[in-house]
Amino acid sequence: MKKMGFFSIVFLLMVGFLSNGSLAQDYTQWHLPEGAKMRLGKGKINDVKFSRDGDLLAVGTHIGVWLYDAHTGAEMALLNDKPKNVRTIAFSPDGKTLATGGRSREGAIQLWDIDTATQVSTLGKDIGPVGVLAFSEDGKTLASVGWGRGILFYVWDIDTGHEVSHFVGQQESINGRTLAVSSNHRFVASAGRNKVFIWDTLTGTLKHTIEGDEDLAWSLAFSPDNKALVGGRTTIRIWNVETGTQMSRLDGHTRIVDALVFSSDGKTLASGDSSGDIRLWNVDAGGDQLTLPRLLGSITGKRLSDSRIFTEHKRPIEALDFTADGNALVSASRDNTLRFWDVDTAASRLITEGHTEPIIALGFLEDGKTLASGSFDCILRLWNTETKAEQLIPVNHRWFAFGFAFSEDGKTVAIGSVGKDIRLWNADTKDFFATFKTAHKGFIDEVAFSANGKTLASGSRGGTIELWDVPNQRRMATLQGHTDEIRALTFSPDGKTIATAAKGEAIIVLWDTTDIGRKTALLAEHTTETGALTFSPDGKTIVSGHRDGGIYLWDVTTGEQLSTFKGHAGSVTALTFSPDGKTIANGSNDGAIRLWDTSTNTLIWDTLRGHVRGINELTFSPDGDTLFSGGSDGTILAWDLENIIDKNR
Repeated sequence: MKKMGFFSIVFLLMVGFLSNGSLAQDYTQWHLPEGAKMRLGKGKINDVKFSRDGDLLAVGTHIGVWLYDAHTGAEMALLNDKPKNVRTIAFSPDGKTLATGGRSREGAIQLWDIDTATQVSTLGKDIGPVGVLAFSEDGKTLASVGWGRGILFYVWDIDTGHEVSHFVGQQESINGRTLAVSSNHRFVASAGRNKVFIWDTLTGTLKHTIEGDEDLAWSLAFSPDNKALVGGRTTIRIWNVETGTQMSRLDGHTRIVDALVFSSDGKTLASGDSSGDIRLWNVDAGGDQLTLPRLLGSITGKRLSDSRIFTEHKRPIEALDFTADGNALVSASRDNTLRFWDVDTAASRLITEGHTEPIIALGFLEDGKTLASGSFDCILRLWNTETKAEQLIPVNHRWFAFGFAFSEDGKTVAIGSVGKDIRLWNADTKDFFATFKTAHKGFIDEVAFSANGKTLASGSRGGTIELWDVPNQRRMATLQGHTDEIRALTFSPDGKTIATAAKGEAIIVLWDTTDIGRKTALLAEHTTETGALTFSPDGKTIVSGHRDGGIYLWDVTTGEQLSTFKGHAGSVTALTFSPDGKTIANGSNDGAIRLWDTSTNTLIWDTLRGHVRGINELTFSPDGDTLFSGGSDGTILAWDLENIIDKNR
């Protein structure tokens, strides 16, 4: 019966998808926004769920939900009628409907028909962000838990879409990631500061407040029988829902526990922490008490026997889910991989690597066809823009990257992160070859190479800029002139000038790298702090983008403001010139991209919209026909400018 169910689903999916051509294309072509011709990356992973028969795996991301064949890992569909920031997902018990929740103007909750891969309805247009969804056992109702003016709980009738009930729980400090709802919809759990709250949804009242000396939970989960609530930080605690008393604690994790899930029989608890470690616990309930919890084994990075060591995730665990029979577990990590685990043997297999954290570096290599991207997850990706082939090069860095830059040949990667060190990594040896001990204060947010790769500039939250001689691995100079976090830093094409801007400052500083004591200050009247800077290809002018939407063109030699680009809305977060200097592209914090004619200072196109979150990086292809945009949603979009610009000039 299981195989029949699987092939029935596959057949129905094929019928539905072939009608719109999805299976006939590479998934990089699925559901592209107007003007785009390719999508690279699948977005940041937020949630994972198995269908009850175990044949489908749904992965909720910043751009929608990806459906995978759980047996082969093949992409089946992308559910994103309009791209939405999906935070949580839930399959109906019969596997025919998928509910998604997050942030959306059209409705906080969407219901999808799995057979046709189409959105059938939306719920809760004005209820704010949704963090947790759960179907009732009969599949007739759906419960949602969100936050805003407190804890927001709703129950919806699936057939009619009408609200059945709701209540608002007043809570001053709310961690939106730390919410849970019981399977019978009777209880909601939330956390904030040093407290865990259990709410009775029937009466709409606070049932228990559990206090501790530190944050008690960064993740919460109810047992399937709804009698126990488990919460994890580094220590995992289990509370009796009825009495609010602690029944047990599980020690063993050394880092914050970000994900918790019970097997459907309630006998096994899986916990995943920020080091990438996953542990299995025996928490079989007996009456009002639990049996003594027993660590069944860590299935990532620890020995389960004297003869076997298992491969670990490299980053925090984002989400976990058991198959209905409890025999398999899926783990989603911030290293943007999905792994399947056999619970009995701890054998694992990699299911996919195509998901990405926010893109924070983007540019073409010397061959003109390889696009290099760096992301928050410290993974360097090389994309062949002709064949769409992807090469993943994990950089073995302990922390996430805040500043990420690569040399023009793509072989040297500079990473700024937590602490005062900048580390240089070589793509050929796949190892770090240098560490620059900076004098920066706070995190290092900005790093940039000169065009020849011989000089590296770094900027920190302390407001200083440091210049480094890369071949000789020494500090060349420290530039002081800003008072707060460096928000923008870029070299001129010839490497003789550096432009910088800082948080809370409208001033832009141009530094002469051949005469360190020489600098020029640019100040536009009646504007706000600068969010993006870019030099023209000839290096004679520079464009600045500001938080209030202002975009200005400056003469680099005289410091004179030459012109203003009017018509932009939203904070400017990214800027770039086309190779011929005739077009400027800017991205904003709302995900919109606009194109400007530099000869007339007028809009060519308003707007290119396809990213769910803000634009971090923009770069043109060497021929100028394609614009690539990297977003905080973890995807790169390729825009067909050859047609867009020709039609609108």
